[in-house]
Amino acid sequence: MQNESKVLVTGATGNVGREIVKQMLGVGQAIRVMSRNVDKVTFANHVEVVGGDLTNAIQVKEALKGVRKVFLIHVPGADSFPQVCREMGVEHIVFLSSSAIESATENAIGRMHAHTESLIDESHVDWTFLRPDAFMSNSLQWAKAIREEGVVRAAFGHVKSTPIDPRDIAAVAVKALCSVGHARKIYTLTGPETVTPKDQAQIIQGVLGKKVEFIDIPGEMARQQMLQYAPKEIVDALFTLSADSLADPKPPTKTVEDVTGMPAHTFEQWVMDNRAAFR
Repeated sequence: MQNESKVLVTGATGNVGREIVKQMLGVGQAIRVMSRNVDKVTFANHVEVVGGDLTNAIQVKEALKGVRKVFLIHVPGADSFPQVCREMGVEHIVFLSSSAIESATENAIGRMHAHTESLIDESHVDWTFLRPDAFMSNSLQWAKAIREEGVVRAAFGHVKSTPIDPRDIAAVAVKALCSVGHARKIYTLTGPETVTPKDQAQIIQGVLGKKVEFIDIPGEMARQQMLQYAPKEIVDALFTLSADSLADPKPPTKTVEDVTGMPAHTFEQWVMDNRAAFR
């Protein structure tokens, strides 16, 4: 039987948000999705979709009517959102933050997520903060070159990280939204293994059964390419985080398994489930 107490999902068209909608439908949770582009959002008929912008307090109030829990992504300019949640009777916000907050060196990605965490805490609405490492799905940026040339071009080929499957982030979020015991918890989320970009290319090669060459591009070249798609402060933050990881690689956590009862997916499992994108 479906739970009619609505959960509002923001960012529902993203890698994590889509999985949250899918998994919450699987447990019979009533869902409302808020999107700026309603015409481009397609979900099952029993997912309510409302138009609105997180930076618009009037639209937010409309979207929050009858909502008791919220899955929130960071949106620049939406500083009023947590306080509006309190005014509208929201009981719990699960916020997709970032492990960049925990970096040894201050960086823009960490600062902006820490700012939102502070605003949520100051609202006195119960919260759960999810702080994932890099998403495994980031590797999809290599898909075209792998399909057409059989290569991966990336900087920091030897930098270790603990990337996580967006499905596992979603599974933790759904537990936090649909069960008790997660209020005021900070969950640092990683995959089950430490890998480098070179390791990832080798794993993709093994799954596809075709040669995938890794080409380690110079850092400055990578920086210029990234500046075409991202603001300078975000690019600088990514370089800072890579330097921190090179100097002090962080070990995997078992948080996904501890919270959900299921082990986190390996990178190989993620590639197997998404291999069509690389072929």
